[in-house]
Amino acid sequence: MDYPMITTGNISQEDFLAAVAVNSSLLLRGSATNALNDTLGGVLATGDNRTLFHGYPSGYTLPHIIIASIIVTILMIIIVVGNMLVIIAIATEKALKNIQNWFIASLAVADFFLGLVIMPFSLANELMGYWIFGNWWCDIHSAMDVLLCTSSIMNLCLISLDRYWSITKAIEYLKSRTPARAAFMIAAVWIMSALVCIPPLLGWKAPRPEEHVELPQCQVGC
Repeated sequence: MDYPMITTGNISQEDFLAAVAVNSSLLLRGSATNALNDTLGGVLATGDNRTLFHGYPSGYTLPHIIIASIIVTILMIIIVVGNMLVIIAIATEKALKNIQNWFIASLAVADFFLGLVIMPFSLANELMGYWIFGNWWCDIHSAMDVLLCTSSIMNLCLISLDRYWSITKAIEYLKSRTPARAAFMIAAVWIMSALVCIPPLLGWKAPRPEEHVELPQCQVGC
């Protein structure tokens, strides 16, 4: 599509772009708006500083955001519901209340909270391109992210070790695998995972850049 030539006269380039951005916001959504955004971009005004940006801050287009939101939301529902069913089954079914399944329940707890607490905020941060939930929740979210991911990995290692010892030292290990020892192993996994991410909550972390940041960001600090 051909567009008519616009002459700016004595107007500065910054004022011209600002005027076009304001006028373009009044247009209907369609090919004209997309073409205008692609050619001239928008203007984000903060005081006397103006920064050009194209589309969404994250760089994703609206169709990408919609598709990613649907797919990840379905995935989160599967993770939350699936792990919740595992926890309920182990807690209520007498046949499943054995020491071996305690390790699986610990893994399910970590994955359950990952899908319920971590993934929704991470998805919003990724699709929007900036963090809107505040610095306090950024610190908590980052710490919980590291805690749950680390405990999930360590629970998998614990399950692998339990299976390995059950095969290589079947009689000896099964006699020594008491409920108290299993509970101690699970507690050790969560304590070691917590030790990784607690120090940043107490102030042991790199300071966030306060200058030259137009939109708030949240990165894993543990």
